[in-house]
Amino acid sequence: MAKSTENEPKLEKQAEKLIEKKEAAAAEGATKAEKFQAFLKDNDINYFESQTLSDEFHTTIFRSRIEAKGQILPMAIFIDDSIFTIIRTQVATGINEKNIDSIKSHLNMLNAEYKIFKYYLREDGNIYLDVCVPFVDETFDSRMIQTLLPILVQQLETVYEDLMAVVWAKK
Repeated sequence: MAKSTENEPKLEKQAEKLIEKKEAAAAEGATKAEKFQAFLKDNDINYFESQTLSDEFHTTIFRSRIEAKGQILPMAIFIDDSIFTIIRTQVATGINEKNIDSIKSHLNMLNAEYKIFKYYLREDGNIYLDVCVPFVDETFDSRMIQTLLPILVQQLETVYEDLMAVVWAKK
């Protein structure tokens, strides 16, 4: 009996290694969106709603919200078959058309100042902030996305009031 007890830890370690290898092999075959979904589940992160589109890039959108300067802003992570993963935040809506030139000038200044963040004004009058992260399937890293989210919030905390002052300016 003593010998079987001595072998049990070895067998458990071998079984654990086998399971780890199987999980790694399964993860290698998973899409980036599936890897991110598994990461969320494994880390008990449950503040995202996912939607899979039937488009040519097999896009999955992970929707959530972030808070900056007391404002709740819609945010989504777009993961697809392309090399780019996009973290997109809707910063403002319903822009005063009289302020468009000054808004565009301010957004251009922000884009020149901050490398990773890109602000833009769409024709529908919404301002968005994008973070574009390149990942091929083999290098996709959910932790990097998780790391960028608080940096995104910090960025908005830094610029939000000045940006909204330009957006809301009375002309």
